[in-house]
Amino acid sequence: MYKHLGIDDWLFVALYGAVAMMAVLAGIYLLAARANVFAREVSAPRVLRRWAAAFMAAVALSHVWWALPMEAWFEVDKAMRDVVCFSMDLLTLVPLMMAWLLRLLQDRRRPVWPWFVAHVPVLLMALQSLSWPLFMYQVALILAFVIYYYLALRRYGRWLRDNFADLEHKEVWQSLVLMLVLLAVYSAYTTNGGSLFREYLSQVLSVGIIAFVLWRTEGLQALSTDGEIEDDGREDKGSALRADCNATL
Repeated sequence: MYKHLGIDDWLFVALYGAVAMMAVLAGIYLLAARANVFAREVSAPRVLRRWAAAFMAAVALSHVWWALPMEAWFEVDKAMRDVVCFSMDLLTLVPLMMAWLLRLLQDRRRPVWPWFVAHVPVLLMALQSLSWPLFMYQVALILAFVIYYYLALRRYGRWLRDNFADLEHKEVWQSLVLMLVLLAVYSAYTTNGGSLFREYLSQVLSVGIIAFVLWRTEGLQALSTDGEIEDDGREDKGSALRADCNATL
């Protein structure tokens, strides 16, 4: 919320609060629901639901620190407020989204901690008020993840074709849709110099992201294994993978 334009528009304030509440309710549902209320025949992976709930919590908290304390504490120094708020978004929303996207791919447990560690320089640059280097570093980091995720998707697609040829839905391109939306939201925030239209745009895109994460999480059927897949990405050699049902990416 820049230059108080959104605060002066009651419709935007209502939308802003509604999006935050939407994220809260989605997170509570993902953690508390014992069954999938959208598709009862689908049982989503528990770890995926937890990561999705963590992302929803970050979305809700982002609305809090942009609207309340940051407006009060950094009302005079807008540049400092923007750097602090952007940094908090980058340290929470982006790595949590990366973790969620990686957990969508069930052929192996790809480690998520390197992407959290890679965001440590964001904090260091924010403390030094290096806004331009911070922006460039984050763009490079997101592009690196997009390339990594694209290669992972290709491997996952081959794994599905090789092991689950009878599945009706083997598409994996949908996961990249969220990356494009995330980049659009990031652009809307970082290029917003006070435009009320862009403030509306960021909230509309946020609704799309929340809906997409919830739909993708609850629509993904867990693929069972005879053995365990270790968290560090190494697969148990004795594991024999099979599908519980015919719904997946």
